[in-house]
Amino acid sequence: MKKTKKLNSPLLVLVILSLILLIKLGVFRTLVYGEVSWLRLVAVDFPVFMLLPVLLFVMLRRVSPLVALIYNLFVSGLLVSIVWYERYFQTVPSYFDLQQGDQAGSVMETVSLLYMPLDFLFFADIVLYIALFVLYWNQPLTMKNRKKISVVALVLVVLSTATTVMALQKPILDMTLFSKEQGFVQTQLVQATQQNSASAQMNLLSDEELAKLKGNEFVPYREHDRFGIAQDRHLFVIQIESLQNFAINQSIDGQELTPNLNELLGDSLYFDHMFQQIGAGNTSDAEWLLHTSLMTRGLDPTVNYLNGDPLPSLVNLLNARDYYTTTYHADKLEYWNREQLYPSLGFDYAYSSKEIPNEDLIGLWPSDRTMFQFAEGEVREQIRSGQKVYANLMTVTSHTPFEVREQDKYLELPEEYVDTYTGNYLQSIRYADEAVGEFIDFLKAEGIYEESLIVVNGDHSGLHGRPMTDKDYELMAELLGHQYSLKDRFLLPFIIAAPGLVESEVNSNFGGQIDMMPTIMNLMGIEPQAPMIGHNMLQYENNLLAVRYYLPGGSYITGDHMYLGENARYPERYYDFETMERIEPETEIIERKQENALKILNHSDALLSNFLDEGEEEAESGEES
Repeated sequence: MKKTKKLNSPLLVLVILSLILLIKLGVFRTLVYGEVSWLRLVAVDFPVFMLLPVLLFVMLRRVSPLVALIYNLFVSGLLVSIVWYERYFQTVPSYFDLQQGDQAGSVMETVSLLYMPLDFLFFADIVLYIALFVLYWNQPLTMKNRKKISVVALVLVVLSTATTVMALQKPILDMTLFSKEQGFVQTQLVQATQQNSASAQMNLLSDEELAKLKGNEFVPYREHDRFGIAQDRHLFVIQIESLQNFAINQSIDGQELTPNLNELLGDSLYFDHMFQQIGAGNTSDAEWLLHTSLMTRGLDPTVNYLNGDPLPSLVNLLNARDYYTTTYHADKLEYWNREQLYPSLGFDYAYSSKEIPNEDLIGLWPSDRTMFQFAEGEVREQIRSGQKVYANLMTVTSHTPFEVREQDKYLELPEEYVDTYTGNYLQSIRYADEAVGEFIDFLKAEGIYEESLIVVNGDHSGLHGRPMTDKDYELMAELLGHQYSLKDRFLLPFIIAAPGLVESEVNSNFGGQIDMMPTIMNLMGIEPQAPMIGHNMLQYENNLLAVRYYLPGGSYITGDHMYLGENARYPERYYDFETMERIEPETEIIERKQENALKILNHSDALLSNFLDEGEEEAESGEES
C-alpha cells in the first residue's frame, strides 16, 4: 500500500516527466544542432519546457497524471516538427512557421523522406506512461507537497526569466545558431519581440552610395545599355516552382531536361548567375523580390506585415502605363497572405483556385497545364480588347516531393534514377517545361509572341535538405560532372525572351533575385519612381548580395567568392565562387564586405519599414546593430 502511495506521489510524476524531458531535449539538440551541450540543456532549455507542468501542479489542489501525458505528447510533437523542418529547410522554424499548420504542405508531403528511426524515441515513453496509468495513476493526485513543488517552480521561473532576458539583449543573426546558444523557446520570444534582430541602424543610401558598396560606379538610368528597347511590349513573367539553373541546357541520356526553355534561349537574354535570396516566405518572397526589388524581412514572411499601402512595385509602374495587370496561381489567395500582397503590389486582378478549374490534379493542385490553359483564355480576351498585358504566371506542379503521373513523365530515365528524389525532380521539371512550351506556342499562335517580353525564372531551389540521400548526391554528381554544391543549389535561371531584339545572348554578370525588376524595367524603358536595392544586370558587372534565412547570419556572396558565417553545425567557410573550392579566409576583405552588406540590408529595411504596420516600424527602428 505504501509503495502504491509513493508511486501516486505528484513529486514522482514530475520527476518522471523531468527525466523524460531531459532525454528528449538531449536527442533534440543532437539531431538539430549536432551536439548536446548538457550545460545549456539543463540551464537554458529544460527550465522553460518544465515550467508549465510544474506551475499547473502548484496551482491545482487535485491534478490528474493525464496532464503529464498530454503535455509530454505536445512537447514530443513540437520537437519532432522542429526536427523535420530543420531537415528540410536546414534552419529552425520561427514562431510564425509553427503557426502555419495550413501551410505545412511542403514539409508534410515529404515526411516519408524526412523521418529517421531515432525520431521514434520522442514517443517511446508512451508505453511507460500507459503502464503507470493502468497500475497506479488511474485517479487524480492530491497536492500535499505544495511548498516543495513551489520551490522548484521558483527556481524554474528564475532560470527561465534570466535566460530570456539575456537572450533579449542579443540580435538574431542566424536562427539556428541563436537557438542553439540561447534556447529554442527563448529564440521565439526574442523574435516575436524584436521581429528582425538582424537589422541595424536605419540609414538611407543614395543611388551612388549603393552602387559603390557593390563595387560599381552609378550610371543614370536612361544611359543604361539597351534602355527602352522593349517599350510598350506585353510582359509575361513565368515563375517556375523549384527550377534551378543547372537544369537549363542539361541533358540525361541524350534527352534535354528543358527543351522548350532551351529553344526559347534563341530569342533571349539568359542570365546564368542569378542567386536565390528568399527568406522564410519562400515562393511569396520570390514574388516580393521580383516586384519590389527590396530585400525580404528574412526571419518572417514579408507579406504578413504589410500595412496595405500601395507599394512602388513593377505592377504599379505598369498600371501607370495603362497595362492590365494580372497574376495566376492555382492555390488559395490566403496562402502566404497573398490577399494582402496583391492589392499592395497593384494587380488589377488575381486569379487563384477560386477561378482556375480544380481539375487534372497533380499532387495537391491543378496541373500547370490547367493553369496555363485557363490563363490563355483570359489573355486572349485582354489582347482582343486592345489592352497592353502584364501576366504573372506561377507554376506549382514541380513542387516537392516532385511526383507526377506516369502519363506526365516525358523522360526515359536511367534505371538508377527511377523513383529517387532526384529522378522525380527531373521528371517534374521536364513536365513544367512542357507546359511552358505550350503557353509559348499559344503566344505565337495568337500573333503576340513578337510583341512580348517573356521572362522565365525559378522561385527557389528544389533539391536540398534531408530528402537528398547519399544516392541522390551521387546521381547529381553523375549528371553534373562534379559534386552538387551550394552554388548548384542556389543559382536560379533568369531568362528574358525579347523576340526580334536579342538573339542567343548569355550574360554571366553576378546578380540576385532582387535584380530582376531593375533589369526588366531597363528593357521596357521605365525609370524607377522610388529607391530599389537591386540593379540592372545588363549595366553593372559587380555585385554584393546578402542572403537572410537560408544562409548563416553574416554570409554574403560576390561574383568572386562566397562567405558563410558560423552556424549551429559549421564554423565559418570561405569559397572561390567559380570552383566552389574552400580557400583561406581573407579577414580584411570579409570584414569590409560584411560591413557593406549590412549597410545594404539596413538601407532596404529602412525602405521596407514604410510599408509595414506601425508597430513593426517602431520595433525595427529601435534595433541595435
